[in-house]
Amino acid sequence: MKRKKISAKVWASIMAAAMVMSTCPTAAFAVTADKVAADGTYTATRHVYRTIEDTDDEWNEYDVDVTVSVKDGKISDITATPKNGYVEADNSSYFSKAYSKKNGIKTLLTGKDATEDTINGWSTVSGATRTSKAIKEAALEAIQGAPEASTAQEAYVLMNIPYADFYAAEGDADVDAVSSATKMKTRASLAAGSYHVNSDGTDISGITFPVKVSDLAALTGKYTQITDESKVDITTSIKGKESTTTYSGKDALFESGNYSYYVLSEAPSYYKELTVNEDGSFSFGTVKGTEATTLTDVTGSFSTSSKYGDYQLNLDGLPDTINTVYGVTISTKEGDSYGLRHVENIWKKTKLAWSTGFVTEAHGSKLSYADYVSMMGQTINKVTYYTDAGVYEIPMNQYVPVKFTNTIAVENASADAGKTTVTITGFPKDYDAQYTVEGLKNVEVKNGTLTFDKDSAAPGQYTLRVADKNAKYVELSASFELTTGKTVVAYDNASDSLVAAEGASADEVTSYIKNIKTVTVNGKAYNASGKGSVKIVNEDGTLNEEAAPFKDAKAGDEFEISVKATGYANDFSFTYVAPEYTYVYASVPYAEYYANEDVQNAGSAASSDVMDTNGEYDKGAFDTVTRATANHGLHRGSFQQDVVIYDTDGNTYEPISWTDGNTAILSNGKTLVKASDRATGITTLTVDGKTSTYDHYVIKGIKYVPVKVKSKNLEAFKAAYSVTENGETLSGGYSENNLKSYTAVADVNKNTNGLKKVSLNADGTFSFSAAQTGTASGLKDTELKTADVANMGVEVVDSSKFGDFLRVDLKKNYGDLGSAMQSVEWTYYGSGDTALATYGTKFAADNWMHKSMGIQLGLTDSLRCQLPQGTDGTGKWVLTIHALGYTDTKVEVNVTADDIHIATPVSDTSKLEAAIKAAEALNKEDYTEASWSNLEAELAEAKKDLATVPTGKTSQESIDESTAHLNAAIAELEKVNKFTGLANEAAADGNWYYYTDGDVDEEMTGLAANANGWFYVKDGKVDFSYTGLVQNESGWWYVQNGAISFAATGLVYDSNYGWWYVNGSAIDFGYTGLVYDSNYGWWYVTGGAVNFGYTGLVYDSTYGWWYVTGGAVNFGYTGLVYDSIYGWWYVEGGAVNFGYNSLVPYGGSWWKVTGGMVDFGFTGIVNYYGTNYRVVNGQVQF
Repeated sequence: MKRKKISAKVWASIMAAAMVMSTCPTAAFAVTADKVAADGTYTATRHVYRTIEDTDDEWNEYDVDVTVSVKDGKISDITATPKNGYVEADNSSYFSKAYSKKNGIKTLLTGKDATEDTINGWSTVSGATRTSKAIKEAALEAIQGAPEASTAQEAYVLMNIPYADFYAAEGDADVDAVSSATKMKTRASLAAGSYHVNSDGTDISGITFPVKVSDLAALTGKYTQITDESKVDITTSIKGKESTTTYSGKDALFESGNYSYYVLSEAPSYYKELTVNEDGSFSFGTVKGTEATTLTDVTGSFSTSSKYGDYQLNLDGLPDTINTVYGVTISTKEGDSYGLRHVENIWKKTKLAWSTGFVTEAHGSKLSYADYVSMMGQTINKVTYYTDAGVYEIPMNQYVPVKFTNTIAVENASADAGKTTVTITGFPKDYDAQYTVEGLKNVEVKNGTLTFDKDSAAPGQYTLRVADKNAKYVELSASFELTTGKTVVAYDNASDSLVAAEGASADEVTSYIKNIKTVTVNGKAYNASGKGSVKIVNEDGTLNEEAAPFKDAKAGDEFEISVKATGYANDFSFTYVAPEYTYVYASVPYAEYYANEDVQNAGSAASSDVMDTNGEYDKGAFDTVTRATANHGLHRGSFQQDVVIYDTDGNTYEPISWTDGNTAILSNGKTLVKASDRATGITTLTVDGKTSTYDHYVIKGIKYVPVKVKSKNLEAFKAAYSVTENGETLSGGYSENNLKSYTAVADVNKNTNGLKKVSLNADGTFSFSAAQTGTASGLKDTELKTADVANMGVEVVDSSKFGDFLRVDLKKNYGDLGSAMQSVEWTYYGSGDTALATYGTKFAADNWMHKSMGIQLGLTDSLRCQLPQGTDGTGKWVLTIHALGYTDTKVEVNVTADDIHIATPVSDTSKLEAAIKAAEALNKEDYTEASWSNLEAELAEAKKDLATVPTGKTSQESIDESTAHLNAAIAELEKVNKFTGLANEAAADGNWYYYTDGDVDEEMTGLAANANGWFYVKDGKVDFSYTGLVQNESGWWYVQNGAISFAATGLVYDSNYGWWYVNGSAIDFGYTGLVYDSNYGWWYVTGGAVNFGYTGLVYDSTYGWWYVTGGAVNFGYTGLVYDSIYGWWYVEGGAVNFGYNSLVPYGGSWWKVTGGMVDFGFTGIVNYYGTNYRVVNGQVQF
């Protein structure tokens, strides 16, 4: 081929084009890199240029059109068409290499991904470089100009689905939105799980539910997307209370349009799947992602009357995990399904109602009923719940009886008429009627007349019920009244209650009270039942003095009351006067104490003839606790319990407190002395010198219960109960180690913690309200205490001997709370935080406190404690300890299976036998009476427990605890102190005692020595508060803070003996002279005592000559001093100045002093400060 030359002109144009190409900016194409082009055909044109290198080649420049076809994201075809300068003969060889041959663009790229990267990956063809370069550039421009293919984005969203769409896949496609006239409940919590479109609250449009979307593009830009930034404020006014709630993020769907959605960040556990139909509409499949859970323990209560429709179904037992109900379907065995809507059909999660056209309006809103009419006559076999916790199916077998339009009415009549008129119309022919009226006998309906037994008929409201014997149709009813003009009640002022009027029976009073319709107080009427009712008269006829009309009443306020009762022609009126109350303490039996507390079997005094595992009859309810042993129960019970001791003759004794282990102070003020003979096992009781034999004791209840009683009933109350009035003394207990007896002064008021209100019953008995929580202690000058539970060593004990199945001990710092403990309640929660049951307990049968082992709280399998069905006692328990002068003490524990006491047969008694043998080997005379008495009590219990083994009525746990108690009693024995003298250490109460033959010698007052030194003893114990002088056979001693230090030297003062000089803490009677004391100064002592009567000169060999005035050195004196023994001397600053030689004035004259002494022998001239004076016999002569 002849090569063609490139002319200069052509070359210039090529270079210019190249420069243009290099300087033009690149367009921002839609498809770049690995982005896939949308399906379609895309064309671009490029010019095939010659270069300097092509000088010898014979081919022409030309344009080439390149078309790239894309289908399903792949390059389906590439077409290259040369034009404008293309010469077949010159260019076809190069063109075919670049285009269609084995390395050509069409050959290599067809079928590859329609991306920029695919085209860039094709290499230009050797031997056709210029052509392939142009074709590649054109292909790139074409693909870059294509729009990016839309990738289907699968997503999960929360979506507002209209009811009809939601229920269509569940078998009901005809569920309309809810229209509401209230406009409030649709926008409040009752509508949770739904959404509404209209902001005025006139609708509930459907359900907000998780949805799987195969391509989010089906929603984007077409429906409202709710994001985390979305927010809507909804203001509601319900029952006059306006509140505004802000719904943010996904919760804003609550007020948004149909199909509004919120994109979820992760897949939900259940969802419906969205399908976009050909016409663009949506449909939703059945719920996927989770299998429906069948709930067999849910029960349904079905009613054919409802305020919300014609039928109502209430469900009980739905899982607590359900927070939101999205929808509910009711299915029938006939094959139909019915979708329910929020508020109109679903409310409070568990309540379902629907109309079939008879009740067509509820709360002013029209009810949709057409879809539910066909349900009548069918049998509901399943209810399906769609909730935030999953999908639940509840099997059912509930026939829906058929309703029909009818008339049924009964005329009111006199109770003694025996008949009344009945109107019944509209009943189907196949309705086989059966008539009943509860409360009336011999009821019959015939020919429009209802007849009944007039002799047994009581006034009041009755209901005629008409049932279809074939059960096809709904039961119908009509109410009517039977009336009387008789007055059957009277007002009893003492008990403030309605009682039987003269000639009326108790049954008539009961009937009257049941029929009370309204009670008018001072002109204001209160409904006795129904919504907003106020109970003025209680079921037992007593006036409810806590009711609203009397809330702020003061003693003496009068209230005019009128009672209207259904069936009673005449209203009953009376005057109630607000009572004055007196506040006291009372001893209250257990059954009466618990009667109005929220405990199991409250108020029951039933006993049981079944023994517990400790061989005691403690399995009753709140009956009296009986014990035969004369041991700790008498002591411990007397702290806060009402204890009565019986002798064999039936005489009773009521101990209030114990001064020691065998001496009790009785309620009548007398003293009881108990004595036990270990050899015979007999215990005697001595009162007023008369001795009887102990038989048993009982614990009736709680000794000091704070109560308020109407002052007008106080005397009757005091006649029935033991009462302690304000200002009187409370006392109880016996001091042993951590437990201390107490005395206090009663001071009950309206704020006392644990206060119960006393009511006089119509039969003359009294009853007690539940205890109130208060802020006052009920004790004079005493603040209400709070126990420090965190530091009381709370422990769940895994075994016990006392017959309980569960026990909690408080082992530290329990003494004061134990002494004050009155009652204990146990509340069982199990695995949750909802109380399942609460149990009351009794002292000795359940509760106890030990002098050194702690407060011991037990719970006994008994009539007062039966665990809820299906529970085993494990889990959370909260114990409440009520104690005199304390706030209620709460103790929370978690009980495991190992903590539940299951009595096991006795397998080993060797340790108990060894402990008994050790105890019996001890000598009573070697130990104190109190510690020996404790040992004897524990020994008696241990021997009784051991003796019970053959009967099988004890357990290994009981044997083990008896062993522990007996060993503890042995360890706590205190040796008898037979020595005479001052003890070398303090006693348990902190005092240092002086003993004579082992007993504290209260007559000993004086000095006594022990290993620690000498001490001053007063009335048998060291008086560490004493400082002063004390005499003994060795002299007089100075005692400081009860002890002689032997280091005291100086002056000491005693208010009885004055000031003395002591040396080594002893008065130095041989000392006469001056004494210096750093506290008191210089004094003149004569024979050991300060001589306050001495004034004159004193000589001390150590200190010299000094002038003393009233026993003290007079450091303030300077002048002449006359002493009858020593004469006249010159004193300067209290001391004789032996170096003074001059004149000194005294007594109106001047005297000549020589060597400190007046020189009466001097006569002559003396120069005094430059002046000569004549002195005669020591005196200056003026």
